[in-house]
Amino acid sequence: MSYQMTRRSFLRNAGLGAGSALALAACQPMPAGQAGDEGEMAGSPAMESVTITSMTWAWGDLMDELSDAFAEQNGGSIIVEGQPLGWGDYWTKLNTLYASGSPPNAAWTHTAWVRPHAVLGVIEDLNPRIDAMPEFPDDWYTSVWGLFTFEGGQYGSSWDVGVQGIWYNRNLYEEAGLSGPGVGTTYADLLEAGLALTTDRGGNHPQDDGFNRREVTVWGMSNMVDNWVNEIRPQAIAWGTDIFNQDETECIVNSEATVEFLNWYLDAIQTHHIHPSADLIEGLGNLFVSGSSAMISSFPGIIDQFDGSFQWEISPYPMGGSDGAHTLNVGGSAFSIPSESPHPEQAWEWVKFNASDEAHGHWAQRGIINARRSTSKYVLDQIDVPDTFVEFYMDRIDEFGVPVWQHKSRAQINTALTAAFELVWLGDTSVEEAANAVKPEVDELLADA
Repeated sequence: MSYQMTRRSFLRNAGLGAGSALALAACQPMPAGQAGDEGEMAGSPAMESVTITSMTWAWGDLMDELSDAFAEQNGGSIIVEGQPLGWGDYWTKLNTLYASGSPPNAAWTHTAWVRPHAVLGVIEDLNPRIDAMPEFPDDWYTSVWGLFTFEGGQYGSSWDVGVQGIWYNRNLYEEAGLSGPGVGTTYADLLEAGLALTTDRGGNHPQDDGFNRREVTVWGMSNMVDNWVNEIRPQAIAWGTDIFNQDETECIVNSEATVEFLNWYLDAIQTHHIHPSADLIEGLGNLFVSGSSAMISSFPGIIDQFDGSFQWEISPYPMGGSDGAHTLNVGGSAFSIPSESPHPEQAWEWVKFNASDEAHGHWAQRGIINARRSTSKYVLDQIDVPDTFVEFYMDRIDEFGVPVWQHKSRAQINTALTAAFELVWLGDTSVEEAANAVKPEVDELLADA
């Protein structure tokens, strides 16, 4: 695959015109201290206070808290001015600033954008800085740290870790006389459990005469195929296949093994009735949170929605097919330094601070799982979680973790696949027909690397 890219093509691919780039760049205020000598170093006794900008797409209040802690640590020589934006606005503005050559001093990066930004050369390879600092932390989860590695370069210092796998309602499993999924569970086991758990108002299960799928009170599973990048793909890998080929130049959703995997879910929805189709649960909210589903695929953010009415547990995705292996979907964000950062040395001090135990302690107070093994469990003082959460979402991340799929057209590809399969899950078309129809569209999006 060719990775040649220019600023002009980058602007075009980001959906921005040169006029908008120049206009937005012209509107950016000059950070305090920017006119100083570029050779000045953070912590120099003779150096006046320097203000640097750090862009993020969320957590503005936390960044203010961290900025205050950082300023106290460095004696006020470096002040961080946070610039939080919403997700969509963030990437529009950041890409415009990169294209116009006027980036912030530091910026969050994401798995979807780290590769194109690295290819374009708009963010620094941090390896030279890290190599020159023996005390820089080295206990990162490798599956998370690797999200920001490209062709030997390290283009971000990991911030958080987001793990997605199976969450199950332990109370419902125990009432059905079942043990929950875990290491060794297969998709055949998942089907067997789903048939025992799914119950209609009359107490019937899907295999019983009189079962009414429009009056189900408890579903065996729900929300397992909502998101192609975060749910379907890691499960496809657990089945021994994938949605994309190895070098990510082609969509293989219509391959024999992937079609077999997707047909398992079609059967779960339309034949076995252990997973609801969208038309049956419209307007009912999150069935797992309400106790109406025994299983869901989710990230830790769902914890805030629980009311304590049942006990939940965690499991990796089951093994499937003949070459399957357990998986967890692993993602995260990171701090990066733009290649044209006005104050790269001060930005590096900020990045280093955010890799520290002190910073991770602040994050943990907000319920954030840190991307370092030694600090990830700081959050356990803030949230009450079962042992399986610690086992699979912390201790065994690198054993089962599949790095979340990276591509700058990730959102568009996810949307295309979701739209193509809406009628499949409703039972109105086949997996094969939808897969063959959407493949050319996804292949075209993949070509825009």
